[in-house]
Amino acid sequence: MIENLFSNPMIILYAILFAITMKLADLMDEHKLKWFKGDAILFGFLWGIFGSLFSLSNNIIANLVLAMSIAFIIRGRLDYMNHQIAASIIIISFLFNSAFVPLLFISFYFVFLILGGLRDYIGDVLKKKKGIFYLYDNFMLYYIIPTLIYCTLYGGWIIFWAFFVFSISYDITKYVYKKKGYF
Repeated sequence: MIENLFSNPMIILYAILFAITMKLADLMDEHKLKWFKGDAILFGFLWGIFGSLFSLSNNIIANLVLAMSIAFIIRGRLDYMNHQIAASIIIISFLFNSAFVPLLFISFYFVFLILGGLRDYIGDVLKKKKGIFYLYDNFMLYYIIPTLIYCTLYGGWIIFWAFFVFSISYDITKYVYKKKGYF
C-alpha cells in the first residue's frame, strides 16, 4: 500500500500544489491575504492549472476532481472570480482529456455534495467549533474517508494517497495562515 504512494510522485506533487493554490486563492478573496496586485486572479489560474494536471495524471482522479468541482458549484463555494476561473479550467480540461465514468462520478459527486454540504452547514450556519464539530470543520475527512473506502474495495491506492496529501496540504496551508491572523 505505501509503495503505491511513490509509484507516481507527480500525482502527489500535483495534489499538493492543487491544495495550496486552492487555499491561497481562497485566502486572497475571503480573508484579504494580499501579496501583489492581481494575486487572487493569478492563484485562480494556478489552482485551475494544478487541478487540471492532477486530473490528467489519472482518470479516476479526474472524475473525482470533476465531482468535487461540480459539488463546489452546487454548494455555492465558487463565489469569487478566481474560484470560477479555477473550476472552468478544471472542467474544460476534463472535457478535452478525460473519460467520464458515470457511476464513479455520481457516487463521489453525491458524497462530496452531501458531506461537504454538512461541513458547510456545521461551520457556516451552526458555527460549531468544539469537539467532533471542530474535527469535521477543520479537516477535509469527506475526501479522505470516501477515497479510503474506494481503494479498500477496488485498489489503486494512489487515489487515496493523493486525496490524503491534498487534504493535509490544504489544512496545513489553512493552519499557517490562521496563525498569521487571516481567519
